Amino acid sequence: MALEQTGVPGVGWNDGGAAQYDVAIVEPDSRARLRLGATLSTAAQFDTLEALSQSLRPGRGVVVVFGPGLASPYGFEQVHRLISVRPELGAIFAVGSEVTTPMLHAALRAGARDTVAVTDPAALADAVSRVGALLGGGVSRAPVPTEHRAAPGRLIVVFSAKGGVGKSTVAINVAVAMAHRSEERVALVDADLHFGDVAVLLGIPPQQTVLDAVGAAQYGDHDLVRSMLVTHRPSGLLVLPAPTEPTLDSLVDPADIVSVCQTLQQTCAHVIADLPPQIDDVTVALIEAADVVLLIGGMDIPSVKNLKIGMQALDLHAIAGPKLRLVLNRANTQVKLDVREVESVLGLRAEFPIPSDISVPIAVNAGVPVVEYAPDAPASRAFDRIARSMLGGDAVVGKGRRRARRAAVRA
Repeated sequence: MALEQTGVPGVGWNDGGAAQYDVAIVEPDSRARLRLGATLSTAAQFDTLEALSQSLRPGRGVVVVFGPGLASPYGFEQVHRLISVRPELGAIFAVGSEVTTPMLHAALRAGARDTVAVTDPAALADAVSRVGALLGGGVSRAPVPTEHRAAPGRLIVVFSAKGGVGKSTVAINVAVAMAHRSEERVALVDADLHFGDVAVLLGIPPQQTVLDAVGAAQYGDHDLVRSMLVTHRPSGLLVLPAPTEPTLDSLVDPADIVSVCQTLQQTCAHVIADLPPQIDDVTVALIEAADVVLLIGGMDIPSVKNLKIGMQALDLHAIAGPKLRLVLNRANTQVKLDVREVESVLGLRAEFPIPSDISVPIAVNAGVPVVEYAPDAPASRAFDRIARSMLGGDAVVGKGRRRARRAAVRA
């Protein structure tokens, strides 16, 4: 039963106050529960998950701190089941005096947004504040696609061996342009677990991220994976953001990232993955699983050199071969380096040149894809050409509908 359902000032557990989320503690042991309550003095307290469930209001965001009494295989499984049917919950595990790697793994698989030591009150209060801010972000949750495609959708990965060449800008603008042009579902996955910025560039506050999806995939809960997508309203693009903080490589199995993408391919015609700008196991696994690999290069010697080294290190011609498509950013920049020289060094034709365009940084700073901010700009037309090539026969949306969508963005 509920032991204490104290109204949370400024949060409104019972009164529907102005704040957008509630706070609760669930812990079977009374002493441990009181200890957590001393840190979160206004939180509602419960001794069981059932008691919490009975007090939840549909659609109301709740930050739930699960105490050390639930940090067990059985407890993790029960919490995962609850979160699966209550996506409005933001789970935090407050575990023993130290957060071990196995404990962190288990909490992530259960769907936790954060894991802290119960002996660190400041970290717990900070975690509640951060998770609450995410719950209150007002992001539009995509309806869960339930119908499966007759054949899996295509996986398109965007990769560069060097940062700063516009890789994420290419991924975002191509994905948005594809979503505008296609009647089918298009999804964008930010697979840069360290410094992914897809959500920032699209102006989407991340609620649930790739890490949450990995946890759901490990439990085989594919509907929950799909429910974690958020909708970029102007285009209809479905987005799975990167973690909000850099993630240790040891916490994520590359096969799990591939599994998340494959789950989305069951209901989306096209899944675009923005890869990290370095060679790691996640990069290799996604490139091997991809149908198309968009390689992003720039018109400078360091960019070309790093991309060449990356291709050799990954042996891309062996594992990707005909899947490779070269996108040359700022291709018209006059820097005493010819496009044909770049093609010769990389052994690839620059199939998709993107011109240097002042509209791109302006759109980035405005938090709007340039294909929507300035649809007639030279760079926008180049991104649209890539999108039409990726869609092939799926590119069925006429210009009138695209203009209407873009007009809505400007309004």
